[in-house]
Amino acid sequence: MKLFALCSVLGVLSPQTQAFVASVPKSADRSSGARTIGDQVTGPRHDMALAMADGLTSCWAKEQGVELIQRCGSIFEPECEKLYALESLVLSPSQELILDSALQEIEKAKTSSLARRRLPIRLPSRRATAGCYGRILAEVNAGHLAGCNDFAEIGQTKEAAADDINQQRVNLLLLLRTLSTYNEGVWSLEGKIMKESDIQDFGAFYGEAFQ
Repeated sequence: MKLFALCSVLGVLSPQTQAFVASVPKSADRSSGARTIGDQVTGPRHDMALAMADGLTSCWAKEQGVELIQRCGSIFEPECEKLYALESLVLSPSQELILDSALQEIEKAKTSSLARRRLPIRLPSRRATAGCYGRILAEVNAGHLAGCNDFAEIGQTKEAAADDINQQRVNLLLLLRTLSTYNEGVWSLEGKIMKESDIQDFGAFYGEAFQ
């Protein structure tokens, strides 16, 4: 199945995985050009990019996956836009294709020198942003951040083998959930996790073959 079961605390990615993810924001009001999430109103400028919930744009899953990680990882994107994008993903019948596209984008970026290693400053680069995701997910999928109390959603992640695509999707979704309410972006989140986890050579496995 390709539908998330939404509930007040946790949602199931798919019956096959029996894996759980955090709850999603309250449904947005789609009756007009503006979107309402809680007491925040989003603008209509991202209607096409956020049409994931409508089930009409599954052929654009690749573009949506790339857009999703860039938006949630940005320091400039308003929180309400990130929350709406995340909600749209959870409701989308193309959700697994979109998550797979995001994972592929992250994997592809590791061949770039901008992505392989953490840079001392934040750069407005898609590859650098993807690299931050890649290093965090490398530690997440290795099981090194499971149970981490400092980041509730990331603490729910589980070790994921290279061929366990379902758990990799869950882990990415939990990271996106964390970023949807973390206003400092994925570069800053990576730095904070590095500091608080005290993991040596954080994310070294990501892009290792190309260094």
